[in-house]
Amino acid sequence: MTRTVTTTAVKRILTKGLTGWEAGKLILQDVIDGYLRRDSVLTEADMAAVQQARMEGADVRDYNMFMALCRGFHLGYVMAEWACGDACLEIGFLDHALQDAEKRRTVELFESFGPRVVTRKQYEDIIAAQREKKLAFEYGLGYVIEERFYAIAPPEAEKEIDEAGVDIESVADFVAAVPEAYADLCKQAIDQIHRLHTSGRLPAVYHEEDAKEVEPLLSRWKDAGLSSQEVMRLLDMLYVTGQHLRECDELPEWKLFIDKYQPHWLADDDERFGHVYAVLDDCPEAWLDKKGNYKAPVRPSEWVTRSTELLLGLVNHDDKAKKSVERVGAELKDGLDTAEQNIRLFLAVKAVLDAAAAAVGLDVPGNEGVLAGPNARLGACIALYNIRLEDRKEERKSWESGATRLEKALKLLPAIDPEKLRPSPDSFKRLKDKILDDARGEEWLRTKVRSLECGDGLNFKELLE
Repeated sequence: MTRTVTTTAVKRILTKGLTGWEAGKLILQDVIDGYLRRDSVLTEADMAAVQQARMEGADVRDYNMFMALCRGFHLGYVMAEWACGDACLEIGFLDHALQDAEKRRTVELFESFGPRVVTRKQYEDIIAAQREKKLAFEYGLGYVIEERFYAIAPPEAEKEIDEAGVDIESVADFVAAVPEAYADLCKQAIDQIHRLHTSGRLPAVYHEEDAKEVEPLLSRWKDAGLSSQEVMRLLDMLYVTGQHLRECDELPEWKLFIDKYQPHWLADDDERFGHVYAVLDDCPEAWLDKKGNYKAPVRPSEWVTRSTELLLGLVNHDDKAKKSVERVGAELKDGLDTAEQNIRLFLAVKAVLDAAAAAVGLDVPGNEGVLAGPNARLGACIALYNIRLEDRKEERKSWESGATRLEKALKLLPAIDPEKLRPSPDSFKRLKDKILDDARGEEWLRTKVRSLECGDGLNFKELLE
């Protein structure tokens, strides 16, 4: 942005003589240029001429006002830099803990690429647990037809359907996706499931809210009195349990499916189902825990957060729980509260300095005001914290371990909303209307800051007492 206060402009002002306002403004502008790391447009001779200008009456009052503003701007810069630095330190500590949690999830992702090691007994327990879940699960009758089709069709049929890339969400979608060459096999699969159902070998259930629509269609389906569109609509609303599917000898594919472990099936119901396993048939006793389960060495991911957990007192050096998650969460929230108080102070001081700079027409670059540098640093710090906090609150993936105590404590933290911390619009408007009132002495800046009210209703007068 082009500077409006230049050496040429200063010479022109000095040549025609200085008013108190002009003299004071030149000195304040020189102070601001120093803070903004811009070259001064005043030479030593210019400064001497400004200071030696003869003044009286209103000129003296205006000049003294600018000297008070100079002191206020100096104090404001000191306070703002301190508040910004302290807030960034507090937020930076929380951000470091959030980064540790993020790194741990990343390491867990790479750990998940390989199989988990378990003993034979553990593996059999996992298979049995998943089998019970699969027996109780209700499978859509349309899905049962799909599996029957793939069981009787040649392997290339499934390959052709997959390669077509069709999004199959209903029986009608599946039937339409079956290549013409296999249409007869698709009809055969539907007819077979129909016969099994009508004979009572494959009893179907449906959701209560669908009863009014399903029951008339079911009655007519038994008598083969439905159109193909009605059949497909009905199939989308019918379900059959894994227990009935496994007991049906005409559907051998389901016995194999239910009795064999399927990685990632029903993983939302049991974390153990979300992994591939390597089974140890002869496991040394030293590798077993008290329950006879495989005792793995410390996973690399656990070391990522350990130092932070030790520092916060979440665990001791024996990795035993120390402070409660709630207590550590409260301590972290106290640190965040301190950061927010400093953010409030920074934004208040910035509002006062920006309003004063605009009122007297100072040459300030860009739209960020006289505290552009620290404002950008603080804004970036808040943005990164909020992004990482939001990431940690996302639902955990199946390959991730359960939330660590550190992560549980971090999830108790709220996001930072700068709009609630900065002066409210009405408060800022009142400030601008009276920004130059009482611009004298040492208390101008503090007085103006105390007059402000935050967006969330907190009064700075109460905050600073």
